[in-house]
Amino acid sequence: MVSQEAITLIQSHLEKGDLQKAVSAISDALRDIDNAPLNIAVIGESGAGTSSFISALLGIGQDDENAAHTGSLEINLERTKYEYKKFPNVMLWDLPSLGTTQLPLHEYLQKMKFGEYDFFIVISATCFKENDLHLTMAIRKMKKHFYFVRTKVDLDLKNLRKLKPSTFNKDEVLQRIRNYYVTQLEKANMGDTNIFLVSSLELSDFDFQRLETMLLRELPIHKHQKHHIFMQYLSTVAEVAIDERRDSLRKKVFLEALKAGTSASSLFMGSFSDNDMEKLEESLSFYRSHFSLDDASLE
Repeated sequence: MVSQEAITLIQSHLEKGDLQKAVSAISDALRDIDNAPLNIAVIGESGAGTSSFISALLGIGQDDENAAHTGSLEINLERTKYEYKKFPNVMLWDLPSLGTTQLPLHEYLQKMKFGEYDFFIVISATCFKENDLHLTMAIRKMKKHFYFVRTKVDLDLKNLRKLKPSTFNKDEVLQRIRNYYVTQLEKANMGDTNIFLVSSLELSDFDFQRLETMLLRELPIHKHQKHHIFMQYLSTVAEVAIDERRDSLRKKVFLEALKAGTSASSLFMGSFSDNDMEKLEESLSFYRSHFSLDDASLE
């Protein structure tokens, strides 16, 4: 988001009535938003396949030196950043699982810098766990969007085919898995969540290509949302600054009248000399210029 320094500068220009400099500062802030990376966090329980999923999104094999680390015996407690080259200026963040860090939820959210991400992909490989619920609810509380991805569905199909070869039906199994997550998310009032069933090893099967297509289509929307959030915030800042400027100038109008030798009571009795009126009109014209107002805009 835009730095507090930039917001303060815009506010200062508005309070001074320097609209030209305010517009210039706003343009600079919007340019900074365009140049800032979009950050996507990928989170899931240990063993859910978050790293394999990220490597699949990156379009690289597990043996590639740039692949996300998988199957390591060492527990990684730090987030790892990867550049998503299929879309300019997008970063994927592989976050350690909430359970692995053994941190309380609020400390985990702070340590993993949840406020910095524009979008989330939540990974699960088994049932919908308590930590999945806590994380998705935290994301929704921040009013941010997420995809829910069920990985390793190829293993589910393989195992069920072995267990029940005579009654096995691939489509029914996949629908049953999908319905389970739909139900769990609906219970948490998140029934509108996009759910994808994927295999990070068989990308042409299941929902992986649909997920990637939707992600690439929605990334520009997230960029636009940054503009929208900034402009909403700016509207509030501008309103406060303009109100303060108005009150300040209103006081100066009164002081100009007193300076012209007019008593407080004469303000309401109309006992101004021509010279007094001329000075006050000059002052009022000067104050109108602070708000870029003219006769046409006031009609």
